[in-house]
This record gives sequence, C-alpha cells and structure tokens, in this order.
Amino acid sequence: MLGALRREFSDLPGARWTHPRGGMFVWLTLPGDVQTGPGGRLIQAAIDEGVLYIPGEFGHVGENGSVPTNEIRLAYGDATVEQIDEGIRRLRISVDSVRSGSRSPELMTAS
Repeated sequence: MLGALRREFSDLPGARWTHPRGGMFVWLTLPGDVQTGPGGRLIQAAIDEGVLYIPGEFGHVGENGSVPTNEIRLAYGDATVEQIDEGIRRLRISVDSVRSGSRSPELMTAS
C-alpha cells in the first residue's frame, strides 16, 4: 500500500500518509479542500469507482470538538497487492474528480 500511495499520491500537494509498523491500516491525509466524511463528495465518488474507505473522522476523538475532515483510514490486512494497487489508483481518480468538480473519465465514457 505504501508503494501504491507513493505512485499515486506523491504529486498531490498536502497528501501524506503514515508508515505503520504493524496493524491493518494506513492513515491518509488529503488536502484540506477534500472532505472525506459521509457528508463530503469523495465518499460517493470513491463508491462510484468501486472503492471503499473509512472516513478518518470516525476514528478521532476531537479536541474542543474539532475533528479532521480530510483523513482516510485505509485497510490493507485482507487484500492482495493487486487489489491494493487498483484500489489506490481508483481512489486517486476519485480525489481528482472531486477536486476538479467533474466525474472520472471512466464514468464519463460509460454514461
């Protein structure tokens, strides 16, 4: 997953991710204009691309009521390398479509 994130997100300003030493998740932080929660556009764009993620706000206890809304928890514990690579590729398509305000090229040609 770290390699896929490096390939797909290293050119996106503001994107960064954790480097876990164990567990099953990588935390991805996106630019502040990308809302990852249930009320944001990214979750539906990702579903339309066939990829799911856990909104980061579901995993935080906010200080003074403040919870980041631009984070994602990505599971890698039960997926193949090929599935991870494809999922991260689709996630980047989703992020780009939300940031540009358009649908992904794959969805536009399928319509």
